[in-house]
Amino acid sequence: MRDIWKVARWEFMRNVTNKQFIIGLLITPIIMVAFAGLPALLERWNQPAQVTYYVLDEAGVLPVLREGAPDNLTFAVPTDPAEIEQEVRDADAAGYLVVRSDFVETGTVDLVLNEMSSEGRSYIQAVLTQYLQQHRMQHSDLDWEALQYVTAPTKIRVGTLPHVELPVGEEIAVSTVFVLLVFILVFSSGTMLMQSALQEKRDRMAEVVLSSISPGALMQGKILGHFLLGVLQLAFWLILIIPAAVMLLDFPVGEALMKADLGKLAFFGLGAYLLYAALFVGMGATMEDLQSAGNSQGMVIMLPMLSFLFIAPVVSNPNGVVAVPASIFPFTSSVIMIVRSSMVSVPLWQMVLSAGLLVLTAAALAMMSAKIFRVGMLMYGKTASMSEIVKWLRYKEE
Repeated sequence: MRDIWKVARWEFMRNVTNKQFIIGLLITPIIMVAFAGLPALLERWNQPAQVTYYVLDEAGVLPVLREGAPDNLTFAVPTDPAEIEQEVRDADAAGYLVVRSDFVETGTVDLVLNEMSSEGRSYIQAVLTQYLQQHRMQHSDLDWEALQYVTAPTKIRVGTLPHVELPVGEEIAVSTVFVLLVFILVFSSGTMLMQSALQEKRDRMAEVVLSSISPGALMQGKILGHFLLGVLQLAFWLILIIPAAVMLLDFPVGEALMKADLGKLAFFGLGAYLLYAALFVGMGATMEDLQSAGNSQGMVIMLPMLSFLFIAPVVSNPNGVVAVPASIFPFTSSVIMIVRSSMVSVPLWQMVLSAGLLVLTAAALAMMSAKIFRVGMLMYGKTASMSEIVKWLRYKEE
């Protein structure tokens, strides 16, 4: 255990003082805040453009158009209908609308645009559609109010039994953010682990290090050191992002954290890290460099993204035939179980089975990766093939 902590401290210190790590530590939250907060700021700052349409009204629809029009939408009457095009250009209006006297019979109007803009067009269509339906029914001796009553859609009031709780928006939001943070931790720390193994292998430092400590201690120390490094990253980002979320998005962070099951989130997040960290450091020991990685190594690098293929079917049907196996399968459970449990009440046996399989798989992969790491770190000059990796796994320790 002492050797593991020595390696962990060495990995942590040499990376935390690295210029690239520090730059990434500062730039990443800025990018995250920009992508999350900038659309909200733009929405606040973006005021709807003032739009004017001139109307040649032969059917009497102008009062209806003006009655419920948004503040930024104006309907004007041209002073000279014969010169309406020139008047639209002079006023820099959006265009003009021609509603002929036979509108109720034809159901057609002409909208001539002065500029390529869709502002106000959906409102015009909605109002004129309602006007058309009402007048056609009147001409057909149908009662408009009676027809509205008959064709009114069903309003569903959603409730639950006393023991069932609907998903809380804040809990779903916390789970979503946590899934993204876990993905960033797994991918960034996993990539750094792989690069660390590659660098030591290329510089032949592994020979010196392995002469004083065991391969298992070296690998576990690397995983622990990069985990602490990843936790430092996430803590720093959260210190910056949480106040920004409160100010820009008006999100009740404290209330959301109180409603979320932080223990469950931490367990599955840590399980995901340990599982993929063991895979990444083991694969790093089998490669000469990232460019020479084979198909099998490339597939391992992309494994953390597998969970996101199941997000859509899980959200649409959290208890479906896709969601349940995906929340139990170890390589997807860390993400899918978090998403699924934030939406529905997951049976206890499924939660226990998912957690147990995640722990067992992470432990098995750690043992396998230790064997691969022990041989691969001392092999130079080429990237190992799958058959060679399988052969290493069959070696017995003496």
